[in-house]
Amino acid sequence: MNLAKNTQRNRILRYCQEYGSITIREAFEKLHINSPSKRISEMRLSGYDVSSEVETRINSAGEEVRYKRYYIYEPPKGETS
Repeated sequence: MNLAKNTQRNRILRYCQEYGSITIREAFEKLHINSPSKRISEMRLSGYDVSSEVETRINSAGEEVRYKRYYIYEPPKGETS
C-alpha cells in the first residue's frame, strides 16, 4: 500500500492509543486526514480491531447531530494483512 496512506493509518492508531477513540471530524481537523473513513476501513480490512458507537450532540446551530466514535486496536503480532 501507499506509504502516505500507511502514515495516515499510523496517525489514526496513535491518536486512538493516546485518547482512546477518534471521530471522523477529529481525524480531519486534528490529524489533517482528508479521507479518514477510507483509512479506518483499510485498517479494518487489514485485521485491526475496529468498533464504533453512535453519539449525539447539539451543534452550533442548535441542531441534533449524530456521528460515530471509533475505537481501534492493533491486532496481535503477525495477524495483519
